[in-house]
Amino acid sequence: MDEIIIQAILNLQNTQVKAVLATIIHTEGSTPRDLGTQMLIIETGQIIGTIGGGTAEKLISKKALALLNVDSDVQAEIQRIVINQETDPARLAGCGANIDVLLEPVHDRDFWKFTLDLQRSGKDAVIVTSLIPPYPKSILNSFGKVLWGQLPTELVSAEKLQGIATGRRTEVVEMTEQSRWLVEPILRTKRLLILGAGHVAKEVAYYARPLDFQVTVIDDRAAYARSELFPGAYAVICSDFRTGIQNYSLNCDTYVVIATWSHQTDAECLKEVLKFSAKYVGMLGSTKKVTAIVKHLQEKGYTTQNLARLRAPIGININAQTPSEIAISILAEIISVKYTVG
Repeated sequence: MDEIIIQAILNLQNTQVKAVLATIIHTEGSTPRDLGTQMLIIETGQIIGTIGGGTAEKLISKKALALLNVDSDVQAEIQRIVINQETDPARLAGCGANIDVLLEPVHDRDFWKFTLDLQRSGKDAVIVTSLIPPYPKSILNSFGKVLWGQLPTELVSAEKLQGIATGRRTEVVEMTEQSRWLVEPILRTKRLLILGAGHVAKEVAYYARPLDFQVTVIDDRAAYARSELFPGAYAVICSDFRTGIQNYSLNCDTYVVIATWSHQTDAECLKEVLKFSAKYVGMLGSTKKVTAIVKHLQEKGYTTQNLARLRAPIGININAQTPSEIAISILAEIISVKYTVG
């Protein structure tokens, strides 16, 4: 479960607007989204997230809204959606699939606030939801200690919980017919820090937002570091780069794109960023520029091992020319790192 969904739930509860959380708990055949994919259906008809789009998603939304209208205290339920040519006309005959979706009206603000605080703490934990009515929820740390709710009976070992928490993939654990559990990691926010607010930075921020990155832009020029130039960004900060990086608190869930206005500021940013355990560090520039900056840092005592973390020239080589194309190549590389680097 990611921060965007959790924060949306809390925002809705501040307004007393009702919503249902839909989670894929089982798939058969070729389905558009995997187990654990979630979508929030709001009583106004708006949705946040997606479980695959198409007619199947519309059916789930319709069932979720119907669930809200039954009773304000209604319990969760599981719905099976058959995906075939009837529900999805674009699907070829014989290419059917089924998905089971858990629908849960979201009520308990304290639970979701606790979940958000735990997520932001960076500690590994899992939400455990019984798939047997009345579908109670608990939160456990990766060692099996109960942080919220009650200890689920007959649950998997602490070793298994650690694997789910650190592997970042939801699993359904079935011990018996009357003991089935949805175990989902509380995912830490994937943060994208863009250093520099030029043309490429704008495009990277634009395309990163629908990829569910929390985007922050830092630039030391007031004319460029303006929030209206980066719609959807979490924060746009006017600061000298060194101070901005230090105040940002980079961690292992941070992806960094260095694209400032000069070689000198690029080098300054790289020096500071390499002090932290960012998951991705990429720098815009020609091979000649990158070689010069790396040589400069080596002369300053930076080790080959530390500098090896730098991906530059940045992005996957797709012969990109325009700022939009360059941004896509950068984000393609970031996505590759996101799913392949531990």
